Amino acid sequence: MSDDIFRTLADPTRRRILDLLAERGALNVSELAAEFPDLAASGISKHLMGLRAAGLVNARRRGRQRLYRINARVLADAMAPWLAKYEPYWSEALERLRTLAEGR
Repeated sequence: MSDDIFRTLADPTRRRILDLLAERGALNVSELAAEFPDLAASGISKHLMGLRAAGLVNARRRGRQRLYRINARVLADAMAPWLAKYEPYWSEALERLRTLAEGR
């Protein structure tokens, strides 16, 4: 994963924005800002700019608004090498679970 994406994902507000987009699909700034009562819409816009710069979200126009959506391909490509390091742990745990489930 590139350093840019690591830095972007280090921020809890940006991670929460990604969570909201994953849960609800495309959202505009106002819809996102409603979930952050302590932040102004301009603050959410700055976080979205960071997410866009890292390629983690896309924006498209709908009338006068922009709808933001997760860029799944970029997120998956960025996360794959990092997650691959931990795959052996999952494999071992899943194999132990299979053994328990099958009563071996």
